[in-house]
Amino acid sequence: MCLKVLRLAQPTEALLWLLTTASASSGRLEAMYRYRFTSTVEDLLEAEEAERSAFIRGPFRWVIVVLGLAWLVAGLATLVRQLAWQPLVWTCLGSGVLYYFVVRPYLRRRRITTDSATRQDLTLEFTDDGLNLGVSGVGQFTRQWNELVGITDTDKGILFYFSDGVKNWLPSRVFASQVQKGNFVEFLKGHQLRQEEMGDASHTDV
Repeated sequence: MCLKVLRLAQPTEALLWLLTTASASSGRLEAMYRYRFTSTVEDLLEAEEAERSAFIRGPFRWVIVVLGLAWLVAGLATLVRQLAWQPLVWTCLGSGVLYYFVVRPYLRRRRITTDSATRQDLTLEFTDDGLNLGVSGVGQFTRQWNELVGITDTDKGILFYFSDGVKNWLPSRVFASQVQKGNFVEFLKGHQLRQEEMGDASHTDV
């Protein structure tokens, strides 16, 4: 067995290797992506924003917020003059929109700012066998590929969704170029597709 280590890049605050292991017996190539960087509160805030933007883009969110505010004002103004079910619906609808798109994100971001460590050294390792996460001062965590239920590729980074509800964020600054980021995303999608195919095969066997 031979091991080839190719150092692809050393961007600011990040270190990236792609290791390719060639098995003499099977001739199979195994890839390993390893990232080491310092996570900050700003990274977590970007992850929160990226998750919301994946659901609905920023400009459209503000359009909905304006509509919600208009419904709330119109409903309250009408309720002052007369008690009826239509303005009550407008008031509830407007309040719900403002809570979902304004109040809740504000509370989430405030919680991130107050509860998260200012800086934290992370090491993320992705191999054909699974995912390894090292957090300074906390410990090591291992994930299997079948635990990864989704990824969201954004301009500012990549979001990882796991089956137990945990999310991880890999900021775009760890990549030296969009090409390297694209190759890594294809690596992730390949493993996701493989897991889906294995799931379909197991259901077929049953």
